[in-house]
Amino acid sequence: MSGRGLPGRGLVRRHKPEEIQVTLKLHTTISSSTVRLAQSSPEASVSAEAFIQIHASVKTSTRPSLPVTLSTWRTPLERALSPEDSTSPVWINSALTYLRSTRDEDRYGGPPALGYKIHRRGGFARNLRDDWDFITVPSMENGGEVVVEHRLPVEDLQFWKRKSDGYVDSVKPEKGEVWNIGPSEGGLGTFWWAWGDLEGDLKDKEFRNDEWFDGELESGKGNGVGGEVDGKWVYPEGENGFGLCMEIENQGGVTFV
Repeated sequence: MSGRGLPGRGLVRRHKPEEIQVTLKLHTTISSSTVRLAQSSPEASVSAEAFIQIHASVKTSTRPSLPVTLSTWRTPLERALSPEDSTSPVWINSALTYLRSTRDEDRYGGPPALGYKIHRRGGFARNLRDDWDFITVPSMENGGEVVVEHRLPVEDLQFWKRKSDGYVDSVKPEKGEVWNIGPSEGGLGTFWWAWGDLEGDLKDKEFRNDEWFDGELESGKGNGVGGEVDGKWVYPEGENGFGLCMEIENQGGVTFV
């Protein structure tokens, strides 16, 4: 499946092929393909929880020997604030799709949006690392991937069927019914990215986008894109994340009992 989401989360125009510097492939797996709903009778052989696993790897790159570091804010790769915090921000930023029945596309499900707290601010700190979560995807030559897990809130799931009159009815999953979920096209792209590794050459750097702080830098210290200032500040390779694309490879499937 080809990713058609925004090339940079702040932009509305699409990439031309020659403008793409790196393409990330997003592959989805589910930790357990069969999950017991909270209201169903216990079955020892069926898992009571599941995790949606988003695998990100470099598909194409103009610099295949270099890893890529990006902001995960409002993307399918955004992580919860801590391992103890099971509320993943992807449920409030629409970075994942609804659960969608493979039997009937009008049947869908998910957790209620109300009650889920906002996890992070909008990236207006002088050092973006103070506001945003960042990850590094291994280089294309390395062939590795980074995996981000989102807990599927089984205890909160609700299911609906859209009717022809525009209203919806509450429904329950049917026996053997498979529900797909994965990255949404609206969550593709990033607001900030650069070449390098968070645990390597970028470890002690501070991330900046000086177009948001116009006039704060001395003349000649950098143009705010694709550069480094005084060995401390690192600027993005493309304005508002431009130059990095994401493609959705698949959706993960889960059955509820």
